[in-house]
Amino acid sequence: MLDLSVIRRLRDFTLSIDLAVRPGEILLLTGRNGSGKSTALHLIAGLMKPESGYVRCQGTVLFDRESGTDIPTEERRIGYIFQNAVVFPHLTVYDNIAYGCRARGIDPAATARIVKKLLNRLAIGHLSEIKAGQLSGGQRQMVVLARALAIEPILLLLDEPFRALDGDSNLLVNRSIENEVKRSGIPCILVTHNPEEVRIDFCRTCRMEKGRIIDR
Repeated sequence: MLDLSVIRRLRDFTLSIDLAVRPGEILLLTGRNGSGKSTALHLIAGLMKPESGYVRCQGTVLFDRESGTDIPTEERRIGYIFQNAVVFPHLTVYDNIAYGCRARGIDPAATARIVKKLLNRLAIGHLSEIKAGQLSGGQRQMVVLARALAIEPILLLLDEPFRALDGDSNLLVNRSIENEVKRSGIPCILVTHNPEEVRIDFCRTCRMEKGRIIDR
């Protein structure tokens, strides 16, 4: 389970949220632009520091102001998909997916098994040797999802994953996210300002306004 209670003063308001997300659950975090949704993800991932509170996930304390615990972002094993499906355009799809495994020192044989498994599971094996810069928006998003899953994360954070996708690509990415969260049994937070883009059957929705959850 993901369990957090954090406070962080921002320019226009103070973000103060308490959340719990169960294993295998997808939580939709909605709200207007500027309501603090992406900032909440940054605080969970360690890209920003809360001024008080804690972040715990799957039995691991990622941050706790009182005890002084603050696991570095790169050691939190969080799969984070940012806006705009950022890939390494000069690398092949295979090497994009393998990037996180290699950065963590996973041996080549194990990395190959993980990457091939994800290529097959997400039905993108035919793209394996194509440079990522040549992919469509939907294909890039699938590669980014595979790269996030390759590190076998304890938590998945998705920031506007359906932005600028057409209808077919949107449905494919929706279904892939839902299937992989169910398969892995990890908690997932999906940020969107447009809930109509989300076609996931089983999820819970919270709405943010000025740094607070006002509807859950």
